[in-house]
Amino acid sequence: MEVLGGIAGGLGLFSVGMWLLTDNLRSLVSHRLRVTVSRLAERRFAGFGCGAVFGIITQSMPALTFITIGVLRSGLVTTKGAVTLLMGGNFGGTLLVLVVSSDVRLAVLYVLGVAGLVATSEKALRYQAVATALFGGAMIVFGLLLLKDSTLPLAHQPWFGGTMEWVGGSLLLAFLVAALLSSVVQSSTAVYVLGIGMAVHGIISIEQCIMIAYGSCLGSGLIQYLLSVRLTGSSRQVAMHQVVYNGTLSVAAVALLYIEMHFGIPLMKVLVFSFDLSLSQQLALVFIFLDAFGALVMLFALGSLTRLYGRLWPMTPMEEITKVRFIHDHGVGDVGTSLTLADLEQRRVLGVMSRYFETVRQGTGLESLREANGRLLSEIEHFLSALHGHHSTENTEKLSSMLTRQKLLSWLEEQLAGLCEALQELPQHDNLRASVCEGVDAVFLQLLDAVEDGDRHDWATAKELTGDRSEMMREIRNKHHSVDPSLDNGQRGRVIRITNAVEQIFFLLSKLVHEFDASPSLPLHVPRDEVVPENRLGCQGTFHRMGERPNTD
Repeated sequence: MEVLGGIAGGLGLFSVGMWLLTDNLRSLVSHRLRVTVSRLAERRFAGFGCGAVFGIITQSMPALTFITIGVLRSGLVTTKGAVTLLMGGNFGGTLLVLVVSSDVRLAVLYVLGVAGLVATSEKALRYQAVATALFGGAMIVFGLLLLKDSTLPLAHQPWFGGTMEWVGGSLLLAFLVAALLSSVVQSSTAVYVLGIGMAVHGIISIEQCIMIAYGSCLGSGLIQYLLSVRLTGSSRQVAMHQVVYNGTLSVAAVALLYIEMHFGIPLMKVLVFSFDLSLSQQLALVFIFLDAFGALVMLFALGSLTRLYGRLWPMTPMEEITKVRFIHDHGVGDVGTSLTLADLEQRRVLGVMSRYFETVRQGTGLESLREANGRLLSEIEHFLSALHGHHSTENTEKLSSMLTRQKLLSWLEEQLAGLCEALQELPQHDNLRASVCEGVDAVFLQLLDAVEDGDRHDWATAKELTGDRSEMMREIRNKHHSVDPSLDNGQRGRVIRITNAVEQIFFLLSKLVHEFDASPSLPLHVPRDEVVPENRLGCQGTFHRMGERPNTD
């Protein structure tokens, strides 16, 4: 029970420490830092270094992979940059094994004490997030130390001795058990630290410990594969890189270990034992060198790998449409240029929103489109907030107008989504469904024409079309209730939801037209296919049919 208690306690401290560290670091990460990291990620060795830092922090490659996928989806990094970060993360995650293999217990206790006092002090609230993150990091190390030391009592347990004698020093079993454990724990570091502790206390052989390193690497790739089966496009590319990397590395390393053992060719084992270090530190080097060699090879083959991933798991059309195109490649140094780029991005968002009407025509879900729009709006909002923080006294009017636009776009997205959801609840051939969808879409298309070419006549038409529709919607509600008083509450509720949403959409569109027209923009060259979806059907719908009684059958 003492052994199991030590292992359970070590894993518990390790898991809570990871949660505290990553959760508090997330609150410290600014948009500016994310943009900086995205730029570094596109440079091979700088991106590798950034990834190594993140690997040291998270200590969980599945977690780091999905964080990287989130950054990739926002358009801040390319697939190549995301893969570079992951390769660095793999290497960084191994360095903690060397730290745990050294005499750091006293230092960890000091960090726990000081960071804990600061994190709970009301007089140091401004440092609370940093202190809590440090406390979490120290908990990770302390948990791993406890995990390593908890293996000592195993050497004195008769049942364990009998089990090891039955196993007979099987390298394959050590490999498979490590793969399974790392899949469950989701950290190859924790599993290998446990293996080092067992090897240091003479419970397993050196070769078995090395096989645990290789097996934990495979297990990390296995859990990554299981967690990413539903991913598509570039997200799938990044996740599968981690699977390919771990699988290829572990299989190659196992083959080389057998070659070294049976043919006497000096490879990994000879290399790590050539260093004048303690046994635990020498074994830690196995983990470090394994990832260092693998990363070095893949780093130089990065271009070929990303092209291969692109062919195997091509980007989805939604990814192509919704990635930010302008703002992420530029900083906020020149306020005029930055406003121009944000303006272009906001106009693109209108085009993406117009795709909501396609979901009504086709009867498809809104979830992926809403998620994509949410990412776009969030990135633009972060960009404008950073711009406001750095240049609050420059171009005040234009910046205020763009911030107002941003709020209007966010509210418009919510109303459009609500309208389309309500329309999809109606039968496919319902008159109200068709007339509202085509009528609102026709106005959207007119606004997009004005956005694209900036023609004054188009703006005048857009202003006229986005006038007040409250009286028309009131008439429609009254007509439906008077024509068919037998409509149940659900049917009446849908009519009310739809007409209220249309009122709100036209109100917001009129405000947007005013904001766009009040702050004339730069010459725009936004390609048509980036603003309006191809193969748009039924775009000439108007509101003359909206007063017709809906088909409620």
